[in-house]
Amino acid sequence: MNARRPSRLLALTVLLLMSATWLHAADQPASAPAAEKLRESMLLPGVSLAEGVSEITGVAISPLLGVSAMGAWTYYKTEPALRHRLPWYCHPGVWGTGLSLILVCFLKDFLGAAAPALVKKPLDFAELFENKISALVASVGFVPLVALAMAQIDKLQPQAVVPSTGGHLAVVPVASIIDFGVHTPWLSIPVAIVAFGVVWLSSHAINVLIALSPFGIVDAGLKLAKLGLITLVAGSTMIHPYAGALVSLVLIVIALLLAGWSFRLTLFGTLMGADFLLNKRASEDDLKDGVKGFLARRVDGVPVRTLVKLKHDAAGLPTIGFHPWLMLPERHITLPPADMVVYKGLLHPTVAHRAPDGNSGAQHSLILLPRYRRLEETIARSYGCQEVMDSTLLRGLKAMRQWLVNMLSTGRNLIEARGSASE
Repeated sequence: MNARRPSRLLALTVLLLMSATWLHAADQPASAPAAEKLRESMLLPGVSLAEGVSEITGVAISPLLGVSAMGAWTYYKTEPALRHRLPWYCHPGVWGTGLSLILVCFLKDFLGAAAPALVKKPLDFAELFENKISALVASVGFVPLVALAMAQIDKLQPQAVVPSTGGHLAVVPVASIIDFGVHTPWLSIPVAIVAFGVVWLSSHAINVLIALSPFGIVDAGLKLAKLGLITLVAGSTMIHPYAGALVSLVLIVIALLLAGWSFRLTLFGTLMGADFLLNKRASEDDLKDGVKGFLARRVDGVPVRTLVKLKHDAAGLPTIGFHPWLMLPERHITLPPADMVVYKGLLHPTVAHRAPDGNSGAQHSLILLPRYRRLEETIARSYGCQEVMDSTLLRGLKAMRQWLVNMLSTGRNLIEARGSASE
């Protein structure tokens, strides 16, 4: 019951948000006629720029929902005679398909709240890759169009930005710089794509956490948090474009600060999800090139979840190699002087280190990819690990299975054994 309540609240919030969007779109022609909108754009230069920033930020949080909602809103707001001139995402077939996929995702979350994790998690990983594809399409086919629209519409007029009294000498250069940056496509489009990318990375990290979380209540809470961000951007933009732009800029700055963490978590979820969905299996020959995984804890200043490769150095000793940001020259980390052990996991193996004194417990060092399942013994022999053990979760599942076998056993073998002994 507790897992269903957040899902129902999520569905209700989405319905209210969509209803408010349609009502706002329906009332737009009556409340803001063309003459008044023209007058507002003359008195408040930068309104179109502010709306563009909000659109890019909102779509980055949820590309499929953002592009579909913008397409449907623009389609119904445009005169029927002019709809054939709208961009591709305003076609009913495009936004209709997008909204249908969103409905399927909501039904998955609502009905899957009571489903076991082994049934729902593959669908969460599939949604993870859908989010990547939607972001790629939006970054190529939506963000550049918004940047070009801002460059064509939002022309700053000198009489709008220069006051009639003193101080205009300081205002004109600033306005000229902003005007040049916004209306130069080779500058505005890359900046818009970068802003879209960093916000999407942080938002996509939430999707990764949803896919990795084993608890339905946590999934629902994370989805509500993501929907709350979309509502915050859309609601502030409806109040005033400047308010929406301010909120969007704050989110962009926060996303920039979290870019490294979000990138590592996104890469972690992508590789783990690909191995899980495609059921990849590594062979013993693949181990000759090293064992890929992620750091389970910070080592020598290298952050957690950095993609690394466990391999042998020139002296034949185990070491860890990695490429910062996947492109920079390879660096190496010397493993701590402790005994290595390999844990068999339910989803993936793990490499841990024991302290030389043996008093403290083993600390997890590497999270190996799921493709290395069933190769734990080979990995342990190759890298001199002391022992291969079951993880805590796997031991618990095995104990539960043994308990069920004992409870459901008919005792036939014991009775037959007693009968044979009496004869």
